[in-house]
Amino acid sequence: MRSLYLHIPFCERKCEYCDFTSVAGATGSDAYMEALDAEVRRLGERLGRLTLDTVFIGGGTPSLVEPELLARLVTTVRSTFSVAADAEVTMEANPSSINAGRARVWKAAGVNRVSIGVQSLEADALRFLGRVHDADRALAAIAEVRDAGFTSINCDLIYAVPGLGDARWQRTLERVTAAGPTHISCYELTVEPGTPLHTQVRRGMVRPVDGARSMRQHRIAVDLLERAGYVQYEVSNFALAGEECRHNLVYWHNGYYVAAGVGAHGHLPAAAATAVGLDVEAGAVSVRYWHGRGISAFGRAIRAGEIPVVGSEPVGIEMREQERVMLGLRLREGVRIGASILEEARALEGLGLIAIDGDRVRATARGEAVLNQVTLRLVGDQAA
Repeated sequence: MRSLYLHIPFCERKCEYCDFTSVAGATGSDAYMEALDAEVRRLGERLGRLTLDTVFIGGGTPSLVEPELLARLVTTVRSTFSVAADAEVTMEANPSSINAGRARVWKAAGVNRVSIGVQSLEADALRFLGRVHDADRALAAIAEVRDAGFTSINCDLIYAVPGLGDARWQRTLERVTAAGPTHISCYELTVEPGTPLHTQVRRGMVRPVDGARSMRQHRIAVDLLERAGYVQYEVSNFALAGEECRHNLVYWHNGYYVAAGVGAHGHLPAAAATAVGLDVEAGAVSVRYWHGRGISAFGRAIRAGEIPVVGSEPVGIEMREQERVMLGLRLREGVRIGASILEEARALEGLGLIAIDGDRVRATARGEAVLNQVTLRLVGDQAA
């Protein structure tokens, strides 16, 4: 356990596609941040003074809350845990709540990596997604965090947006690349149940982009970004040398991480799960757990002296192995496999969907297009 995730749920508005735990506006953010500080300290009391290599402050839009509150949160983390000297401390931010002054406060507090939700530079795509910034504000935000001293900057982008053709998707990629971030994430727009976008699709108001166009735009991103010097180290993530997101690599390597805040999910080894008060079934090697989505309920639980976890799932040896393969297949480095699935792996290699190198397999470009099916072929029988 060397990673910590912290969730801040406040946003300027709820985006059409978002199913994360978030609310519009920053009302109650002072009280929430105080409760989040308290949960961090409580976790430290129960888990001991862990050494942290990565801290990720996500949301929601962490940059929306007052920068002094974020600085206090980072100070709480540093006083509660032992944060390594070279730790990666990431904070998510939206262009509309970035300016040079705020960025300098984040940097002084110890944040050293900023992930900016650019999503698009096309006006109609931004309106469709429900974003409140425009292209000029997004590009200015990249410059502002760089001027504040940040050298590790990610930009999130979304493709397969209805109405966004290949040429304009490529133009967004070219303009963002020219702005010089060290990391770019390109995510396919997905229709999640319970979101406004899901309602629009169900009512026939929006027609999702077909799979062929979506995959074509993914390949446009891969080709353009690799020519620009970014390595596709995970299906959706591209980085300059040494700029991979270390925190997200913990997820993809099926590692352990502590989580705090409303809606936050964590993954703890069995002994640590017991220490924080989670039930651990016999035979479980680890536990995945999650907080509730209600901000008021979160605050009440903190005031009652609790760690506000509302659910958990035991992970046995077989499930842990299945998850390791499923997550590892997303990585350019691939994942080690055992002899029990080698025959199936060779069949998939024969179809051009994966490449085998010794005891490691990785998805090919063709395999990325059907990665879920490839994963099910490799671990589906075991999972069943």
